[in-house]
Amino acid sequence: MPRAMPPALVSRADIVEVSLDCKPVSPDAPRLNGERYIHCEVYKARNDVQSVIHTHDLAVIPFSIAGIPLKPVLAQAGFLPPETPLFEVREANASEKKRGMLVLNTILGDALAKKLGANPVILMRGHGDTVVGGSVREATVRTIYTHIDAQAQSAAMALSPKITVLDNAELETNAAENFDADRPWQNYKQRLPAGQ
Repeated sequence: MPRAMPPALVSRADIVEVSLDCKPVSPDAPRLNGERYIHCEVYKARNDVQSVIHTHDLAVIPFSIAGIPLKPVLAQAGFLPPETPLFEVREANASEKKRGMLVLNTILGDALAKKLGANPVILMRGHGDTVVGGSVREATVRTIYTHIDAQAQSAAMALSPKITVLDNAELETNAAENFDADRPWQNYKQRLPAGQ
């Protein structure tokens, strides 16, 4: 995990090794990001996951607060389930007198991982989303396509409340195909400014 710092500034030197209990392996490790429990608990729950990305994507957040489920509307987002699950932090920490919206402990991380289940993406009410993949490339490409899908669904719903989403046959075909994340990965990587 990177030490507590802005994600855009992280370099190799900022990476801190943590155990699955989310504690740094080195006793002199720098302060870590508080929401590392999202990552640790998903890794504990899912053997197939090799990368976890948590974003505060402004295209996705409205779906977590408007009561409108995020659905797969684009071919490239065919990895999404028919309705992307929503993690409601209030359900996970309802007994707490003082509670925030961040996933800052094992209990909340575990609740999020359970709600994620076998899905590739989970929305977090008023907070963002968490996207998983079998590799960094797959999780990154899924994160980008979740963003694009959310933008497309929002734009379509501005035109009409009745939208067409991928049906079960299309989703099953997409899931059965070997989606190669390398092609979009190379495309988006090429767009990065020099030195990134």
